[in-house]
Amino acid sequence: TSAANDLEKAVELLAWRGRIVVLAGMATRPVLPAGPLYLKDCSVVGFAISQATAAELAAAAETIGTLLAAGRLLPPATVPLPLSAAAEAHGRLERGEVRGKILLRVDRTVPSDRT
Repeated sequence: TSAANDLEKAVELLAWRGRIVVLAGMATRPVLPAGPLYLKDCSVVGFAISQATAAELAAAAETIGTLLAAGRLLPPATVPLPLSAAAEAHGRLERGEVRGKILLRVDRTVPSDRT
């Protein structure tokens, strides 16, 4: 999820008669591009997981499990780096070289007197 809801960009990428599902907090006030929504015959739907029934959550969990088992649900790209490369990671983010997430690993060594 993201704090930003760029509905204008989403509608631009949306298929004819597509649907946008909005996950947002109460204070979120996205700009609604009514004209493009109208011309593409699209819809915008709000979603709060806290309103889902137990049956809906169970069905969603089953679908996710099936997709994971089939290898069809791919996580966002993650670049693992050691904590010592934090400056490099920050630079890559600033330059827009990262698609997905950077994971900084903290490699802990156990002192010999604690083994």
